[in-house]
Amino acid sequence: MASSSLTCISSILDDMQLLENKCPDYTDHDFASLKGGLRILRPFLMSARKWGNNDDENLAALLLGTEAAISKTGEKIHSFCLRLELEGRVSANDLRTLVFDCMADFPSDEDIKGWYFVFSYRSLKQSSNNSLMKTEDLIEFMDYLLESFRDDHYDIGVLFEAVEGPTEGLEEKLAFLKNFISFVALHGIKDEQLGPLLAHTELIAVNAACLSYWSCFGADDELYLSIRDATMEGLQKIIPVESHVHETCVQALIASKLSARSYVEADEQILREIIDSLLCNIWWMLKSGTCRMISIKDQLQMLCDGLRSLRTILKEKEKPNKFNEKMRDLTGLVICDAGLVFLTLSLNAINDGWVKEMDLVPLDLLERIKLIKATIAEECPGTSPFNFPKTNELGFVDSLLKYMMDLKSPEAGTAALVNHRVQTVQEELAFFPSFLGKIVDLCNEDEELQSLWDRVVYLAYRVEFLVDSLLVGDIVDSSSISFDSIVEEIKIIKSEALKISDSKRLDVKVKEVTKTLNHQPSPVFKPTINDLVVGIEDEAASIINRLRRGSNQVQIVPIVGMPGLGKTTLAKKVYNDSNVMSHFHVRAWCTVSQDYHNKHMLLQILTSLDSKLPDKYFEMSEEDLALEVKKRLQKNRYLIILDDIWETEAWNGLQATFPDNGDGSRVIFTSRYHDIAPQDKLDKEPHRLRPLTHDESWDLLTKELFPGNLPPPELCELQMQIVEICQGLPLTIIILAGILKNVDRQGWKEVVESLSSSVVSSTEQCTATLELSYNNLADNLKPCFLYFGAFPEDHEHNLDKLIWLWVAEGFAQKSQFKSAEDVADDYIMDLISRSLITVSKRRSTGGIKTCSIHDLLHEFCVRRAREEKFFQRVSGYDELQAFSMQHNLRRLCIHSEPEHFCKSRLFAPTIRSLLFFSHDERYKKKMFHLSLIFGIFKLVRVLDLSHISLGSTLPRELEFLVQLSYLAVLGTMKSIPSSIANLTNLETFIVGTFSRIVSLPDTIWNMKKLRHLHIRRRYRYYSTFRLPTNNLDDAAELCNLVTFSDAILSSWENVDKILRKLPNIRKLKCSIELLESDYPASGASDKILVLDFLSQLESLTLKAKGYVQCQFEFQFSSTIKKLTLSRFYFPWSKISAIENLPNLEVLKLLRGAFEGEEWNMEEEGFPKVSFLKLASLDIVKWTAFECEECFPSLRKLILEDCHYLEEIPPCLGNSSLEIIEVSDCPYSASFIKPLKEEQMDLGNTHLKICISSREMDD
Repeated sequence: MASSSLTCISSILDDMQLLENKCPDYTDHDFASLKGGLRILRPFLMSARKWGNNDDENLAALLLGTEAAISKTGEKIHSFCLRLELEGRVSANDLRTLVFDCMADFPSDEDIKGWYFVFSYRSLKQSSNNSLMKTEDLIEFMDYLLESFRDDHYDIGVLFEAVEGPTEGLEEKLAFLKNFISFVALHGIKDEQLGPLLAHTELIAVNAACLSYWSCFGADDELYLSIRDATMEGLQKIIPVESHVHETCVQALIASKLSARSYVEADEQILREIIDSLLCNIWWMLKSGTCRMISIKDQLQMLCDGLRSLRTILKEKEKPNKFNEKMRDLTGLVICDAGLVFLTLSLNAINDGWVKEMDLVPLDLLERIKLIKATIAEECPGTSPFNFPKTNELGFVDSLLKYMMDLKSPEAGTAALVNHRVQTVQEELAFFPSFLGKIVDLCNEDEELQSLWDRVVYLAYRVEFLVDSLLVGDIVDSSSISFDSIVEEIKIIKSEALKISDSKRLDVKVKEVTKTLNHQPSPVFKPTINDLVVGIEDEAASIINRLRRGSNQVQIVPIVGMPGLGKTTLAKKVYNDSNVMSHFHVRAWCTVSQDYHNKHMLLQILTSLDSKLPDKYFEMSEEDLALEVKKRLQKNRYLIILDDIWETEAWNGLQATFPDNGDGSRVIFTSRYHDIAPQDKLDKEPHRLRPLTHDESWDLLTKELFPGNLPPPELCELQMQIVEICQGLPLTIIILAGILKNVDRQGWKEVVESLSSSVVSSTEQCTATLELSYNNLADNLKPCFLYFGAFPEDHEHNLDKLIWLWVAEGFAQKSQFKSAEDVADDYIMDLISRSLITVSKRRSTGGIKTCSIHDLLHEFCVRRAREEKFFQRVSGYDELQAFSMQHNLRRLCIHSEPEHFCKSRLFAPTIRSLLFFSHDERYKKKMFHLSLIFGIFKLVRVLDLSHISLGSTLPRELEFLVQLSYLAVLGTMKSIPSSIANLTNLETFIVGTFSRIVSLPDTIWNMKKLRHLHIRRRYRYYSTFRLPTNNLDDAAELCNLVTFSDAILSSWENVDKILRKLPNIRKLKCSIELLESDYPASGASDKILVLDFLSQLESLTLKAKGYVQCQFEFQFSSTIKKLTLSRFYFPWSKISAIENLPNLEVLKLLRGAFEGEEWNMEEEGFPKVSFLKLASLDIVKWTAFECEECFPSLRKLILEDCHYLEEIPPCLGNSSLEIIEVSDCPYSASFIKPLKEEQMDLGNTHLKICISSREMDD
């Protein structure tokens, strides 16, 4: 009877899935509860059938009622489905009534819970060698149990969240037992042979079913808690470790291997499931530290990679033809051997604490995996021994040597390495940077030099791995990668390098390269944009105006913009304009390109001036050609176009050739960089070419596809999608037009809907343009640029965070006069000037706040980074499951849901950077267990987990990641553990939290390298760090801390002590917690907040909290450039502490910073303030009767929520004021009109005034 009930439940679940598909909006909590309840009822019915006695009258009655309820529910649900099919729709209320009626028929949960414990007790009394269930019944039981585990409504995993130890991964371990039994049963292994294993599995399964049911229906019961603790020990032994069970498993695998059974296609699911289970359990062994020796880790890593590849093949719906019966049989042998490896591993782990064998994985096992992969790929995959990142290799060697030098310093805390062989390695390795610098430009033409280069760089990566493994305490047990073997290898390579240097081969080759560069003109070919002119008429008019007007001296007019915007097209339109042609006496066009040569450029100019240039000019020297050009331009008003100029040196080589005739001659540059032209030759800022509008983009596309004709309806339907894809980039539009030209009209919609940036950027034109730009970058800029590909597409990068990441990655390092952050900022500006990245938002100071990268460039970064092995980007569940780690993988960027990441079982022990991204808001607050994962990534330096919640506490395992330089986490934590100080190399620490206050430990003062300490708000939460105040007198200073936000400084007596612990702070955002006890009852106070000793402070945000009736004085540092104050409620007279700050550029006075109806500026002050914001103040009159120049440098004024403000000084900023933004100031009309009139009198005719209010918006 139980069997029929199980069949009935399956039918009910099918019908409920149909209802859910057709009425997704009607299925609610009760619907999910009924479905989940039916799932977890199936294991109970099977348990009752096996462990119930015939004389259990109460059980019989319970089963009778349960089966009757199941039958009735099946009839009701099926009838409802038929009604839905007949009528086409049903009401949500009818479905809710149905669910309620069905749930009312079922027996009490309390009765089922009680019987489950009876079954658990009876299973414990069974013989350890015999099982009540046959193999097929046990597999069915576990299938039902695992399905109930995966039900979203009853999150059974929550049951084990509070339980530490091996019970983590309960579902995976149960699945292993089930899949193992299914696999060996395929080979005809009888129940009698599996007796101990079946009995062990049966015991585990019924206890797991018991506890899972109780976790869903009353897990706080005292009886449940006591029995849970008693049975947990058995669940911890879920992997068979008892000798008789273990021996049964081993013998079953050996028998399966010897059975010579052939597998059919229907068996592939079982093969795939057992591979998945083996992967899971071997991964658990790896990450839990069972294997401490590197050689064993390497063997198991190769095994995991192979198993992952096999799983991927088996998961494919359409498998390769090569995956035939023979390949399935080989896969079966691989599974048997891998299972034996795992069982050996688990037994040794229990007996010895960790595995000690050196050759754990049989060589023939790995060879079989290679054979399968090679057969599928139709060729053996050759893995290069030099499989390391190819980006800025010379820079890596330099940074490695600096890193090893730093290990000698006392601050490094590595005194034990002073006399270690690592110092010998460093001394020997120091020879190579200069040698590599000599051959860097020669390797592409010389295989021997390229081979030598590869060997040096590969050696450097192995040295880094050795040193880092030593520092984190890993046992380096392989003779092939010891310090002694490395020293010997260095000497061999060094000897070969010296022979090449002594033979003067390098001198000859350098001369050959120089000769080639000096005497072979570069090709003038470049990817071209169609000459269709759309949307640049206004741009052309602006350029023409600059050409015809202005100074009589020679002036340069740069046209700048990112690749593909149409700079050359615009220049050609201007060049051929009739007004331009009539204005200039002579014109010449010269395409410079990346690899330019002066002689070639001079010949281009002469050919433009004289189309019939005699042959003799081609034989002239560069000096003679320059004189000829100058002669032809003398006494003529000329226009020269230098198209696609890449660097200032190209202009410097030609500048003397262009005479200054005092007649208004002009030179147009087209470039990706805005700083190519010398400032003394510019009349205005470079002309930045804008993207096309949507209408202009559409016009260009239709003219390209249907010149002179209207576009057909099939294309018009896709207009908005197309213009959104193209984003105003002419190059993209032209490429898309080329795709549509070669597709039938019926296929246009499919092309547009499936189109991504990869489709566009795969064309030869776009690829050539992007390749050209990237190849021209300096080596130190290439990793910075490629790094954008690690982030999600269309990501808006916070500049500060991006710079901190670059520094932690080692892309930017401090110089003699600049910090690493300042060097990185220079890199940002360089990339912006090359139009590779764009500014998204600016700071109030005018600096860059956020930046972004075009989709086309992002796709290029992803592709190029993959080619150069710069990072590996893994997106989505499928890619995570198929992930196979590259040898020497350095950076791993994961884009997925958090739960997929946690279940991915990645093993990448060589990575130095792990970035995780997820934008699924459902998971922001859900905690995920990552504790054991940290044991895998022991060498990691950059760890960004700001999109996956770690819960209420930081995992203790984090403290072992001693190489960390950058750490970003998310969670609900209210405090940071003291063990954070174990991360002695940490420079950037970012905490995203849902808590309002996060307390920092006393040990924070010991983190000498800390440079950036930040807390990030989540949603509406305003979060702050609370600094420790115990033993401040004895606490160390954080001398390297340069940015800190947000912090609470508790009580007045501690404020000064804490601030003096931050002597080099540059950016500080904090709240001062003021207590009434800090002030006398009279309210008078002589307290002074002294900040002038902070000699590096540039940006300060101060907010008062708590007792607000305080009065004290400020002494600000004269270095402050940006100041924000709120909630101090000072009288306006105290603003004198601010008005004479010599470097202040940005001033924000926010809610309650000052109070009082009138602010009368009596003295000329705020000499450099260019940005002023007043928000949420009670001020009525702001006057400056005796002040002729108030805010003389003011450019932008924001007035916000000043509901009583009626008057402001009309002479603000003299004529410098550019924009005023007023919002929610009801009386703004009373002061805007006189201010506007005053500004007009001062000659400020370009002032912009924007007035808005929430009422108006509403």
